Amino acid sequence: MLRESAVVAMGFVVAGSTLAGIAGTAMAADGGEPLRTASAVVDFGPDLGQNFGTLFEAADASGRVRFGAGFLGVYNTVARSDRFTIQFYVRPVNDDNKFVFEPLPRYSEDTGVYTSEREGRLIAMARAYDFRVHTWDSAAHEWKVDPEFATLSLRDGDGRMRLGDGVLTFIQSKVDYNGKVILNPPKKGSYHHFYYAIGHLFWYHADPEQPTGVTVVACPWKPGQDAVDLSQAVAHQCPMGQTTWAYGQINGKVITVTNWGGVYVFDGKRWTSLRDPDGKSFQVYSALNYYDRVLLGQYPTGCVYEFDGHSISLKEGWPPRLPGVAAYSREAQTTTLYRGDLFVGVWPWAEIWRYDRDANRWHSMGRAFTSPAATDAVGHPYEKEILAYNEAKKASVVGNDWGQRVAGLVPIGDALMVSTSNKGGSKRVPEFTFIDQDTLNQYGRVSRLTLPGHLTAAIRWTGKPIELKFEIFTDRMRITQDGKQLACSSIEPSLTEGLKDAKVTWGRGVFGPATTTLKTTLTRPVPSGG
Repeated sequence: MLRESAVVAMGFVVAGSTLAGIAGTAMAADGGEPLRTASAVVDFGPDLGQNFGTLFEAADASGRVRFGAGFLGVYNTVARSDRFTIQFYVRPVNDDNKFVFEPLPRYSEDTGVYTSEREGRLIAMARAYDFRVHTWDSAAHEWKVDPEFATLSLRDGDGRMRLGDGVLTFIQSKVDYNGKVILNPPKKGSYHHFYYAIGHLFWYHADPEQPTGVTVVACPWKPGQDAVDLSQAVAHQCPMGQTTWAYGQINGKVITVTNWGGVYVFDGKRWTSLRDPDGKSFQVYSALNYYDRVLLGQYPTGCVYEFDGHSISLKEGWPPRLPGVAAYSREAQTTTLYRGDLFVGVWPWAEIWRYDRDANRWHSMGRAFTSPAATDAVGHPYEKEILAYNEAKKASVVGNDWGQRVAGLVPIGDALMVSTSNKGGSKRVPEFTFIDQDTLNQYGRVSRLTLPGHLTAAIRWTGKPIELKFEIFTDRMRITQDGKQLACSSIEPSLTEGLKDAKVTWGRGVFGPATTTLKTTLTRPVPSGG
């Protein structure tokens, strides 16, 4: 199970929002001078779907990164992160791996909940019972049906994204921008799993009349254009596969992977295949910008591949595995960045791993489930019991159906929201008494994992350069935009030890290279020596 460690109680408040996802106490927005301030006038330029990358990182004399800020770029299984959400973090001198893990109340009987984030709201989608999108109301300490999506029927990959001063919506094969349809459903088959980047709209086209039934499509389109011109579309016929669970981008290229392991890259003009399906399992569930790479969470290794813009390669031991679990049929399903570190969630034992790059060390955060006990006697939880049931009942339940997934790792406010699932959100067979009620309740659960020193906030798009300021006080950290507070969170005074002389580097760091223009920059106090 997850190890729980007591840390100082953390207050968190987001300006103008009660749906930020974290309960907290308001705190004074002023009083006392900050220990460190980093500010920049940021020009995003035309919004063509780019991930905005790192604003800055500050390293101490030993080279350890102590604080920084940037924009998360990740696509996890069903959804993409909100590109306009900024992360600000402060890391300790010594990493003791202390954290708090707090399960939230459930909102349905679903055994699978997948999560993402939009404008500071935790977006939760279940799989079998309640298909309505829910969000966590921290003020009321309860789940509510999300007012934006209401009762809309969403498939995997459906949703909305902020794009410039508008909203791009892609639901049930149709795409609109600010309420105006720019792409209608096809006459045959369906469109699904949309992605917008490098000035192109991407999607998969399921067409039963095509030789293999699916193509991946890239078509140029920019906000302000009336419609997507299909005559300009560049399509690639997929030899095998019906869908995707991940898109990523780096250096002006977009990468996507089919569920049978076809790895395809689009450079703005043409598609290139980096890997053709061979009939063997090769599945990617996540794509994350991390420094100068895109990390791809893969099955069956349970590790990540890295894409440098040209080729992919396996990073063995990224992450490692818990002692006593099988080494096969493992899946790195979720990746994210939180408190300046890489996090990976791994099936089938719901392992959570954190990588401290400065120390070159993986920290185990335990498992998101307390039972059953991990074992290498079988590959998956309850596999032996399910196979025995099949033999006795002449049934055909898949043996890994009750494997344990970390279905979501979503930074919200000061916390990392962890959601879980079984393989496909299936209901428990009544005869499966070997899965007790307490364990059943852990499938489809959302929990808060917190490390001290993290703050997330949604910025406001203005269409012109904005000033972002990041302040670290002895007892709190704060983000402001154009002089208005976006978010503030309390921190432990010990966390600020040794920050005074940390040297700031702009535009490079854990979130990838900046794609913004930093017109002016300022850090205070100026480190000794310049």
